[in-house]
Amino acid sequence: MSVDVRSGPARVVASGMATTFWGYDLTFQVDEGEVPFTITLAWVADPEVDQLQVRTAWPSGGLRFELVNFEGAEGRGTAEPVLLTEVGDEVIFLHFRVFRYGRTQDWTVHYTFYAASKGDVGWQPVARDR
Repeated sequence: MSVDVRSGPARVVASGMATTFWGYDLTFQVDEGEVPFTITLAWVADPEVDQLQVRTAWPSGGLRFELVNFEGAEGRGTAEPVLLTEVGDEVIFLHFRVFRYGRTQDWTVHYTFYAASKGDVGWQPVARDR
């Protein structure tokens, strides 16, 4: 059986749920397009930060989200899909929600990767000064 899942102009290219192993970072290896890249979700407790925070870094070969003070079972994550990269005529997005149940050191992540035509989402390249 083949299932094509779509939401608005985007098609779901991967989705699922994963639970961390002993609280370690969760890493996605994305092989969409010519150059594979990684997306890492890392959890950080920071008493200097009063609320939730997402810190973003771009290590070589990928993107790292540091999820600061993401405690609780009510679910925290992206407010809208996050643009990751472009592949040909499409752009790739990630949407995720993180849950932590009870007193475990592990987090459970629900995630969805989308692909959408650049024209369908009004994507325009950003000119960079060099």
